[in-house]
Amino acid sequence: MSATNSTNWCFNYSACNLYKWNTCPSDVVHPTVRYTDSSAAWVLIAAIIVFFMKAGFMLVEVSFAKSVNERRHVVIIKHMDAFASAFGFFLIGFDSIARYSSAESANAHFFKVSDPLLWFFKFTFASNAATVVGGCLVSNPYKLRLPAAFISAFVISGIIHPIIVLIVWSDLPQSISPYRFCVGMDYNCTLATPSFLRSMYVLDFAGSGAVHMLGGTFGLVLCLFAKLKYWKQQKQGNIQDVTPTEAEGAEVVQSEGFWDWMYPVSGGDEAVSEAALGVIILWFAWFAFNCGSTESVEIPLAKSSQQDPYYNIPAIIAINMIMAAASGGIIAILIATWAQARLRASSINANEVANGVLSALVSITAGCAFVDYWGACLIGVIAVVVYHFGCWLEYRLRIEDTARVFPVHALCGLWGLIGTGLLVAGPESECNLHAAFEGLCYCELRLPPAGQGERILAQILGSLIILAIGLFSALLLYGLLYLVPINPFMQVLVKIRVLKPTKYEGGWLLTSPSESSRKSIDCEPIEVVEEEDKRTANFMLHEGEGPVYYGAAAGEGKQVLTKRSKTGTIPV
Repeated sequence: MSATNSTNWCFNYSACNLYKWNTCPSDVVHPTVRYTDSSAAWVLIAAIIVFFMKAGFMLVEVSFAKSVNERRHVVIIKHMDAFASAFGFFLIGFDSIARYSSAESANAHFFKVSDPLLWFFKFTFASNAATVVGGCLVSNPYKLRLPAAFISAFVISGIIHPIIVLIVWSDLPQSISPYRFCVGMDYNCTLATPSFLRSMYVLDFAGSGAVHMLGGTFGLVLCLFAKLKYWKQQKQGNIQDVTPTEAEGAEVVQSEGFWDWMYPVSGGDEAVSEAALGVIILWFAWFAFNCGSTESVEIPLAKSSQQDPYYNIPAIIAINMIMAAASGGIIAILIATWAQARLRASSINANEVANGVLSALVSITAGCAFVDYWGACLIGVIAVVVYHFGCWLEYRLRIEDTARVFPVHALCGLWGLIGTGLLVAGPESECNLHAAFEGLCYCELRLPPAGQGERILAQILGSLIILAIGLFSALLLYGLLYLVPINPFMQVLVKIRVLKPTKYEGGWLLTSPSESSRKSIDCEPIEVVEEEDKRTANFMLHEGEGPVYYGAAAGEGKQVLTKRSKTGTIPV
């Protein structure tokens, strides 16, 4: 099939005079060999780094924790996400649903993987879609139960995310993926021009929609169920007439207004050092997330001496990420500085600046390989505005979303998809789009031409499909877990003496504040001085006015620590 035949309805490569086409070496685009040695190493290293994003998410969420128990819950949930998503993606998602390996998928057997390298890389994406959810209830008194956390991560990574992958990333002819237009697939450029629905495709390069918007949608539904449980218990008279956050002393919606709520005078209650380190880790691993999605570091060889400007797609992606994050970060700092001056706050809210960076990174993930550098800057700037709009919605609806999962991931993921359609529209940008796909060396793509309106409409339709699948799945999954009572099962365990007699309230989805028999204690460090007497293991804790004893000394009639210390209460 000739790529430059003027009678073809596929994209006319000869229209782009600046670029040389069919530049991938023959040993890269091969029907049976997916990776060269260098590309295989590139993908493996990228997968390892992307998996490290869990450390970043964990630190960001821990920074919002108000007690030791909340910290422990965050850590356990992050580990549970990894455990459950591994089995979900291994047993169901990779070969059975997502069709990552195309023809080999039909021959995959139970407990076997058709492409181990690709499985590992794509597993990190599926796992991150499930990990995003955990940040929404960190300081909420209603916590996600561990069985529910396991089921949620298993279903998201093993079923829901792979279904979306099948729609937007696979080579299935019935999908809306651009990869279905690889040369050799079931289509012909010389046939009659197809309809819009048959020629449309969605550009989501590394997962603004398939990963982040999906996780943010699940997070929003989880927050709504937590609010529903609070309303139910309030109606039953089990709790006082306060918001869920007020019950635990967490972030409270103030009556002064949105800006007072989002930018408190104190500068924020999060642990700044942990939040900052978590964001830097996420930013670092995000380069592997997006750049590694090229799945190749081969340099295409032009047929002439003129080198294709898009010969190094990973580097272009990295520049777009830097420019988007820097632009979003500058806007976030300007807004935070204005809020500080307006409210006469003691300091700038560093957490909102960090969220501005994350918002820009989420948004650029869809179009990082396709937009120009100025387009990346514009996406980053608008992402911060979209983030603040999402926070305003949560403020108006009084939704407790501790880590701003819905604004950062869901809304900014939505903007990333739409922004890509807006900025890959003109003739020059369309040349960039096709040059980028050629530089990826997946295959020789022959994409149908699309005008600005058609491309934007395709991106909106793709966004709505992802959003509909996410909302329906989250409501179904969390609704079942919310309605099915957990106490009968737990009482069976009590009868066989696996558990001590305890009454559990509600369903399998969320815990209740009344279920906790032990109050959490502050998690700030405390100075501990060990006594000379090693045999009795006495420890003395300083609390300002004289010593307070803990341990064996307490049994000897000495004062026992019964209240929170100004410098912390955790003995070591």
